[in-house]
Amino acid sequence: MAVSDTLPINLKAAVENGVLDRLPLTFLPFANQQFRDWQFLFPNERRATEQLLLYVNSLSPEDSSALFAEVIALEDKMKVRSWKFSTSEQTIENASLLARSPYFQEWRRAVQAVFDAAERHANTTEGSPARANRLVLIEIPRPLDLAADSVWQRWGQLGRPRNLEIPPRLSGSVLESLVIGNPRLSNGLLGKVTRRARNQYADAWVIDAGHALIDSALAMQPAVPGAVQPVLLSYSRLDACRQNFSREMNTMRKDLADADAVYDRLRKVDLAPWCPAEVAADPAAREFVRNLYLSGNGAVIFSNSFVQWAASEAFRRARPRFLAARFGVRSKPKPFTAVAVFENPDQVNPLPAVDDLPGSAVDAQILALYIWLAAMRYEDYAHATVCVCVAESLSQVRVVAPSEFAIAPGQSTLSIDSLGRALDEWIS
Repeated sequence: MAVSDTLPINLKAAVENGVLDRLPLTFLPFANQQFRDWQFLFPNERRATEQLLLYVNSLSPEDSSALFAEVIALEDKMKVRSWKFSTSEQTIENASLLARSPYFQEWRRAVQAVFDAAERHANTTEGSPARANRLVLIEIPRPLDLAADSVWQRWGQLGRPRNLEIPPRLSGSVLESLVIGNPRLSNGLLGKVTRRARNQYADAWVIDAGHALIDSALAMQPAVPGAVQPVLLSYSRLDACRQNFSREMNTMRKDLADADAVYDRLRKVDLAPWCPAEVAADPAAREFVRNLYLSGNGAVIFSNSFVQWAASEAFRRARPRFLAARFGVRSKPKPFTAVAVFENPDQVNPLPAVDDLPGSAVDAQILALYIWLAAMRYEDYAHATVCVCVAESLSQVRVVAPSEFAIAPGQSTLSIDSLGRALDEWIS
């Protein structure tokens, strides 16, 4: 493959030195796609790719063979070399072939062991990264009505609920007050997080089922010089993008070859004209949205699915230090529409959309916990993360936090200001 000029010098040298020739067959789609999309990757993804390939490049041929021995043995058992297996990119057909193999779970564990070895080597040679406090904010907003006796039932022993004092004339939602504060002064958590000197791109994310939270973030004063722009994603503001995407998806026949052809077309189409300005101007965010819509998880159809999956993918790909997610109201599913296959109900069924408040409330309660559980899959979040989930209609928050997080231990009711101060201190 041609080595992109966008690659770091040391990684480019490793590729020219033949590091790809040492990789097992099933690693090549990942590596080649990472190189092709390098300019669209988040810093965390680039770091993981560099760690792996520079580690392999540093090994002797014998040691690199030993590193991949289990993966190659499993490839032989799966008979990968007899498959129609793309080495240039990760395709639906590749994923299907791997997932159907009885050795798939063993292969996944062997692949993870290779990445773990590369990370251990990087930490040994470069030093382990300093632990950074992280913050996850989630809101189930009005008008979603929640039952006080069941809203936190699924959270079990995770954290504890606290009453929240919400001023009767609060402008905007609780989450908006915490994240944005006063837009003219940029004194909310988002403004403070993006101004931290040690921040890097994609350290701060705001994901909204509607558009009010993103609108407020965009209305903040321009960032001070050197501030890192947050990733801002609004389901509503992405309407045009979703509609164009689902229209293209609905052209595919229901077979893997045609699905890969349609997906290939959607991977190459210029999304910028379909996106709001904050996404159109951010190449990595554009590609994130593209991949989110291509992943087949309901993000194209349901606003609350979009919020949950976007947050989960942000944790997996970017490891943000700050993430705020706000659920909303979705429409009732229309009969005789294949929502699980990407079809947009509004395009295939002429009946008007109807808001589903009870269903949206149930969705949000379940998916809010899923966001927190998604973060907990990664070591980065295991010991230094505070999660606050706001149940706005009940004037309550669920706080999951390490013991060193100080927040008015003697008070049964928190004010928004006291909560905001504690969160600000945690991430400062």
